[in-house]
Amino acid sequence: MPRVLLISYHYPPRPSVGSLRPAGLAKYLPEFGWEPIVLTPTFPGRDIHGTQVWETGYRDVIADWKRRFGLNPQAGLHAQLNLPLSAMPTSSKWYTKIMDFAWVCLTYPDANKGWTPFALEAISEFNRSQRAHAIISTGPPSSCHVIARKAKSMLGCPWIADFRDLWVQNLAATNAGIALRMQGGLEKRTLRTADALVTVSEPWAERLRERYPDKPSYAIANGFDPDDFASPPPPLTRTFSITYTGQLYQGKRDPSPLFEVLQQLFQNGTVDRGDVRVRFYGPIEPWLLAIVQRYSLQDVVEMPGKVSREEALLRQRESQLLLQLGWSDPRETGQYTGKLFEYLGSRRPILAVGGARGVMTELLAKTGAGLHALSRAELREFLVSAYAQYRSGGFVPFGASEADVKPYTHREMAHKMSVVLTTICGVTTVTAPPQGVAKSKEAAVVLSSSSCL
Repeated sequence: MPRVLLISYHYPPRPSVGSLRPAGLAKYLPEFGWEPIVLTPTFPGRDIHGTQVWETGYRDVIADWKRRFGLNPQAGLHAQLNLPLSAMPTSSKWYTKIMDFAWVCLTYPDANKGWTPFALEAISEFNRSQRAHAIISTGPPSSCHVIARKAKSMLGCPWIADFRDLWVQNLAATNAGIALRMQGGLEKRTLRTADALVTVSEPWAERLRERYPDKPSYAIANGFDPDDFASPPPPLTRTFSITYTGQLYQGKRDPSPLFEVLQQLFQNGTVDRGDVRVRFYGPIEPWLLAIVQRYSLQDVVEMPGKVSREEALLRQRESQLLLQLGWSDPRETGQYTGKLFEYLGSRRPILAVGGARGVMTELLAKTGAGLHALSRAELREFLVSAYAQYRSGGFVPFGASEADVKPYTHREMAHKMSVVLTTICGVTTVTAPPQGVAKSKEAAVVLSSSSCL
C-alpha cells in the first residue's frame, strides 16, 4: 500500500477544530489504498496505536518571550499587566493594538514556528528508515506548509498543500501592509514546488486558481466522523434550546441579530421567554456579556464556557436548534467552518445567522438541515415556525435524511483526497472524479494505480 506523510500541527487529542480534518484523513485513507504516517508535535494523552504517528518536540516562542520578561508563560498579557479588554467586539484599546503588532513580529510566519526544526529533524530520521510516496501538509498553521516544502526536497515525492483556511487570501487574517507582503512572498516561495493545492470550498479553490494558475486546485469539504455519533442520542431538552459550540473570534461571529429578534418576539408575546435558552459553549469573550445585557436577555442566555469536545457533542445532540454564526465580512462566501459538519452529524436543525450568502447557505438549503437567515424577517419566520413545532410536539424535527448528510462524512472526504493523491503521483488511466470533487479545468483526476507507487 502506498504511504502518505501527513504533516499537521493539529492532531487529536489536541483540543482544536483543526485536529478533525487530519484525524479523518488518517482514519479513512487506508480504505482507499493509502497508508498515512502522521507527523505532529507531542501532546499529553495521545494514543498512538493504529495509525503510525511520529511525535516531535516543540518550542513555544511566545511562552519563551514571556519568560524573558518574568511573566507567566501560560497566562494572557492583559490579565498579567492589569489591562482591561475592550467591551465591544469590533474595537481595541491602543495597548492591545501594540501587543497585536508585537505578536505579528515575534511569531512570523505564525505562532507555531517553533515546531519547524523538530519536524525537519524527524523527517530526516524518517527518511533514513522509511519511504513515503506522497506528502500532505494541512494548515493553518502555515508552518506546516513551510515544513512540507523542505520535506518534498528531502523525500523526493509529490506534495499536496491542504488549506483548512487560506493563507494570504484569508479574509479573516489581521495581517496588513508590510506583514501581508512578507506573508505573500513566503507563501509564493513555499508553494512554488507544491504539486497540488486543496481547500475546503469551491470559492476558496477559485481564489487559489487565480493566484496560482499553473497548479491544480481542488475543493474537498470538511466532514464529520459517523463514529462520533454512533451512540443513541440523549433526550432533547425540555426547553426551546438554541446552542452554539465554538469560538466567536473577537466578534467576527456576532449573535446580535438573534438577540434582537428574540427580544422582539418576547415583547409581542409570540414566544414565551420562559421556554427559551440560548447556550454558548466555548471561550467567552468580554463583549458577549455586554450584548446580552443590552438586549436584557440575562435570564435567557447561558454561558457555561469551554467544555470538552465530548460534552460539546452531547449538548449539540440534545438541543432543539443549533446556532451557526456566519463570518462578519460580507466578502466571505466560501467559509463552511468545521462546526457546521459536526452539526450535521448531530442531526439537529441548524439556524445560521450572519454573514453573506455562500456555500453555507447552499449546503443548508440543499440538505434541508436548516436555514441561513440572511435577513431579520427570515430569522423571525424561522424562529416562529420552529417554536410552533416545539410547542405542539415537544421538539423541532430535523429536515435532512441520511442520504442528505452522507456526502459530508470524513470517509467521503478521505475518498476525495485519495483521488487527488493518485492524480499527483502519475497516471495510467484517466477517469471521471467521484461526485463532489471540484477541481481546476486543467487537472486530470484518476482512480487507477500510479506508476510512482
